[in-house]
Amino acid sequence: MAIHKKIGRWFNVHEEEVGLFLWTAALLFLVRSSGMFLNNYAETAFLKRYGVEYMPIVNMINAVMTFFVMGVMTGFMTRLPGARLLSRLFVFCGLSMAGIRAIIPLGIDLVYPALFMLKSQYEVLLALLFWNLANDLFNTRQSKRLFPLITAGGVIGQILGSFATPLVARWLHLDNLLLVYMVTALAGAWAVQAMGRRYPTLLFQKKEGGGKKRRSSMIEEFKTVIPMMKSSVLVKILVVLTFMPNVVIPIMNYQFNFAVNEQFATESGLIEFLSYFRGVLNIISLVILLFVGKLYDRFGLPVALMFHPFNYMLVFITFLFRFDALAAMYARMSSNIIRTTINIPATAVVTGLFPESYRAMIRPFLRGTVVRIGLFLGSGLILLSDTLFHPRYLSLVAMPFVLAWVVTPFILKRRYAGILLDLVSDDRIDFGVHPERTACGSAGCSNPSPSRIWTPTC
Repeated sequence: MAIHKKIGRWFNVHEEEVGLFLWTAALLFLVRSSGMFLNNYAETAFLKRYGVEYMPIVNMINAVMTFFVMGVMTGFMTRLPGARLLSRLFVFCGLSMAGIRAIIPLGIDLVYPALFMLKSQYEVLLALLFWNLANDLFNTRQSKRLFPLITAGGVIGQILGSFATPLVARWLHLDNLLLVYMVTALAGAWAVQAMGRRYPTLLFQKKEGGGKKRRSSMIEEFKTVIPMMKSSVLVKILVVLTFMPNVVIPIMNYQFNFAVNEQFATESGLIEFLSYFRGVLNIISLVILLFVGKLYDRFGLPVALMFHPFNYMLVFITFLFRFDALAAMYARMSSNIIRTTINIPATAVVTGLFPESYRAMIRPFLRGTVVRIGLFLGSGLILLSDTLFHPRYLSLVAMPFVLAWVVTPFILKRRYAGILLDLVSDDRIDFGVHPERTACGSAGCSNPSPSRIWTPTC
């Protein structure tokens, strides 16, 4: 109990929240640390054993694959509790990588583009399910305090995974990094199950009518969300804040990979660069996370959401005039730091303004359909440009999307107070506390005190 009180005092975590907070941060630690092993290996193996020249077509195939995978995942999300789905996905990801490790000695070259696409899919899906779960576990006021700290748990996982990658690769052999990923993924599945035993009502609530509910098609999703977009400025803003990044992120990633592949000639050199570079990147992210909560309090969420698009504008301008490994390092480092420490938690908080019933309709559309369309468009632009001009000039292609992205947080800032008042007047804003969110450490311990249920001040 003394440790809980110290943690709460240091990090502004209320005593009744400490247990759930620590479990959630540990879960993100496992998501991110396992992802580092897989990312470093998959990118190195693809670039050196298959070739950077195939990246545009692989990105396009990956975007098409994302349409299918996210559609299937959306269907599962309507049927299963988020925690159970996350646990099963951990197991599937780990065992599938073990299967690929068994295939590699057969010398089948196509395994490397497949691995490159799978690591992208797994990273997106695990993050999607984790943040969905986090939004369900914590209300809006809690999320503003706790999401940056929870994100810090993930950053620590990325730091350790990054610096451990070259050491493990030398110790166990490069290809056996896939087995290390399997072990950490299975540990993630265990962590979800352990959380479920401690907070069973909160994590494993059954979806009402889940067994009979069929997966909505993309057309049906549009029919459901378009009326909401017409009546809600916040939904429109969230669509733009989700769509524009997913158009430009594939473009920046392609430019980064093209530049660093030309700089490092060997597998060992490339994986050491990627590992240590990401390790340093995440140390910087962790330091920033210690203060990002104060940034939200001082400037507000709309201003916090401005940092990411402004940085992307600077990144693409830099690539236009200097296309080398140094520019690539700045691009990846700055964009990842701002996305991890500021943009993802801030966007999750804004999404959490809606109550659970609205989030159930909005989240699958935003993180499924909108993400798929954005990735498909971004990858298509890369593929179309492949034979027309050098990758540096993709910066000009991306700039209109970045400009639209830059404008959106300004609109949110100008209309933020009105948006909150509209949500309150329509009884659509989620500031209540789930009984277990303030439990003393075991499921169903107590109901929240009235002082923990608050109303916004505008």
